[in-house]
Amino acid sequence: MKKTLKGCAVEKYIHISSLFTAFERVFDKNFSFHGETHDFWEFVCVVEGVAGVLAGEEIFRLESGQAILHRPMEFHRIWSEEGTRPHIVIVTFAGDIRPVLKERRMLLQKREIEGLAYLISQADIIFERESFVVRKIRAGKELEANLFVSRLENILMTACSRGEAEFAFLESTGAVHYQRIVKVLSEHLSERLTLADVAELCKISESSVKKTFTKYAGMGMMTYFNEMKMRRAIRLMEEGASVAEAAEEVGFSDHNYFSTVFKRTIGLPPREYILKRRNNT
Repeated sequence: MKKTLKGCAVEKYIHISSLFTAFERVFDKNFSFHGETHDFWEFVCVVEGVAGVLAGEEIFRLESGQAILHRPMEFHRIWSEEGTRPHIVIVTFAGDIRPVLKERRMLLQKREIEGLAYLISQADIIFERESFVVRKIRAGKELEANLFVSRLENILMTACSRGEAEFAFLESTGAVHYQRIVKVLSEHLSERLTLADVAELCKISESSVKKTFTKYAGMGMMTYFNEMKMRRAIRLMEEGASVAEAAEEVGFSDHNYFSTVFKRTIGLPPREYILKRRNNT
C-alpha cells in the first residue's frame, strides 16, 4: 500500500527579498547622522566603539557586538558616543519578518560579526553598487547573491534565537526630555499642537523643546510631528481607511491639504504610495 507523506511545513522567520544597501564604515568621533524614515528594514551592528542610536522614542547606547533592527517607517538616527570612532555595519532590505522578531535588539557573537564582515567584503564582487546602494546582481553571480542573502538571514535568526538583548538607555536630561516629548506627540496625533502647547504639556520650556529635537531628532519638532502623523496615516490606510478618513484621524480637516503634506513628507501622494506598498508585498 502506497503511503503518502504530507510533509512538515517550515515557515521562514526571516525572508529577505531585496537588498538596498550593505556596507561598513568607521565613523569620525564627531559623526552625527541627521536621521531618516524609510519603508524597508535596517540592520545596524556596532563592531567596535560606542554609538548612540535613536529608534522611535527610545535612545540606546550600543557597543561592540550589539545590533538593532529598525522596522519600516521607524524614525532612526545614529551618532558617535564617548569620544570613540565606532565601526558600524549597516544593511537595509525589504522582506518578510515574523512578528515575533520585529523591533529586535540583538547581541552578536564573534563568529557572527566575522560572518557579517565577510559578507560585506563580498558585496562588490556579487553586486553592482553605486556608493553604498545595491543596484543589481552582477552577471553570473545569481547563486552567490542567493547565498549572500541566506547567510545574512541565518546571522539574524541565530542572533534573534538567543532572545532580545538588554541595551543601556541613554539617561541624560535631554534624552529623558526627548522621550517625554515624543510620548506627548504620539498621544495627540489627532490634534494640531503648537510648540507652545507641547512645551506646556511636557512642563519644559519652548527653548528646551527646540534644543532637544535639534540634538536627538536632527529636525524641528513640528516637522517630526507631521512625520509621525504621516506614519500613522500610512498604517490606517494599509488597514483599509480611505485618504479622507486617515486625514481626519491625524488632525487634517482638509484631505487635499493632507495629501499635499503627505507627498512633501513621504515623496508620493497617499493613494500612489499605498498602491506601491501593496504591489511590493
